[in-house]
Amino acid sequence: MTHRHRLVSRRAHETVAIEHEGQRYKVGLGREVICIDRGQLGPIVEVFLNAQKVNTQADTLASDGAILMSMLLQYGCPSADIFHAMKRNPDGSPASPLGRAAAYLVEGGQ
Repeated sequence: MTHRHRLVSRRAHETVAIEHEGQRYKVGLGREVICIDRGQLGPIVEVFLNAQKVNTQADTLASDGAILMSMLLQYGCPSADIFHAMKRNPDGSPASPLGRAAAYLVEGGQ
């Protein structure tokens, strides 16, 4: 079994607002800092996803899915594999807010 990559205490964090099927979500992307002096950021190592309406079913499912996505990243799963595993609509777009969040992994992540 692969060992989990332990995250450093201080990480860079970016928040992105998205909308999926009329619902608003916030995606949080955590990256390790490689070089503070040069502002170099490492790959995305954690993902947060929350619905605008907290403590709803959508919020709970989004948050739990993001926790699992973070664990996959920390155990070494390639971000492209996570992205390609997500369900898609017939037009190829992500079928869920978690799929939208996974797109950030490959667009600017690892």
